[in-house]
Amino acid sequence: MVARIALLMLATLPMATRAGAVELIGKTVPPYPHGLQDVGGSCLSDSDDPEHVCDFSIGLLADADSDAGTDSNVEPVLRYVVAGRMAGREGPLALWKITDVQAYPKTGKGFFWQAGSCRVDKLEDAKVIAVVRQGAEQEYLTDVAWARRLDLKSGKFSVIEPTRVDCINEGYGEL
Repeated sequence: MVARIALLMLATLPMATRAGAVELIGKTVPPYPHGLQDVGGSCLSDSDDPEHVCDFSIGLLADADSDAGTDSNVEPVLRYVVAGRMAGREGPLALWKITDVQAYPKTGKGFFWQAGSCRVDKLEDAKVIAVVRQGAEQEYLTDVAWARRLDLKSGKFSVIEPTRVDCINEGYGEL
């Protein structure tokens, strides 16, 4: 009987994780839900006005209880890619209303996220976030495991075929 309950709990775990992501939509952050912390992202805008440079964002949330916050050699456990719309400021701190959430993909070693420095079909697109294998000795990284594009009007991510995406290799040559 205990084994059946344990199996049932394990079977519902992915559903609970998805529910957590859905519960983020519509929330204004920070503060972030218990157990999550912001670990990076990119500002976006559809305006040339410097006052609107961060009207939208693509952010990454990770486990707050990982050792990554205290040990610079430990990578954070990434959980979600979030889209946000500027909801105001609390002093110097930007507040974001979450408009969409995607689970961060599971990938092999050597892959890392890039936002604001990718292209789709060889055309720059700051609204793309991709998970890309790092370390190749070339100007653009082409081994893309996962890619999404943020539509600023709807605030939602759309799937982009990874083979259409490449990202600048920030560690290459004279860059």
